[in-house]
Amino acid sequence: MNQDTTAPAGREASEPAAAQPRPRLLTGRLRLVLFTVLVLAAAAFAVGGFAAGRLTAGPAQVSDSGPDAGFARDMQAHHAQAVEMALVIRDKSANEEIRSIAYDIITTQQQQSGQMFAWLVDWGLPQTGSAPRMAWMGTAEHGGSSPTMNQSPGGGMEGMNQNPGTGVAMEGMATPAQLQQLREATGVEADRLFTELMIRHHQGGVAMARAAAALAETAKVRNFAAGIVQAQTAEITALQELRGRL
Repeated sequence: MNQDTTAPAGREASEPAAAQPRPRLLTGRLRLVLFTVLVLAAAAFAVGGFAAGRLTAGPAQVSDSGPDAGFARDMQAHHAQAVEMALVIRDKSANEEIRSIAYDIITTQQQQSGQMFAWLVDWGLPQTGSAPRMAWMGTAEHGGSSPTMNQSPGGGMEGMNQNPGTGVAMEGMATPAQLQQLREATGVEADRLFTELMIRHHQGGVAMARAAAALAETAKVRNFAAGIVQAQTAEITALQELRGRL
């Protein structure tokens, strides 16, 4: 993915989407789930920052090919597609719950991407590494992906976005054809497709974050990844509940 090295924080990129009025009303259950997502994410960031302050007196010595750097790079790319899909649906959906979820994805994941961008800067590492995407996870950890992540909404294998040169998928990523389908869809069809694609996308993000929580060498990356697991698992539940009502 292309990163803007002049603006590591994600706040500025989200301003155009935020210019639209944010829907205020959600169902009680969905509102509770989304509140839980935000609380868990905030807690994870706070714990990560505290741990970093206690355990390091300066920039951590992080390997360019290790799990910390690999996760920071790959999750930025993963987040970028989630934000892209959320921007598409927020501009066209008439469903207030869909638009609210999209807004939360846009703001939260751009902020997280900015944080991971800053880690790489602090570590003195480039935003793009020489190793193939997902190599940091290792073949053993990556080989056990869930069947639900291997299927498109239509049920085929086209839902897997293979990493050229390795045959390893960045889990949950939509294909270019699926992104185009989302852009062209309208009404309830677009809402349904968004929830299907985003559920699988979050499942892939959870798999990546679980690997980082187990493999990362720095406490701030482990804590951050654990927060993503909790937050995106809760959002999967919200999306599944919403999908059942569309």
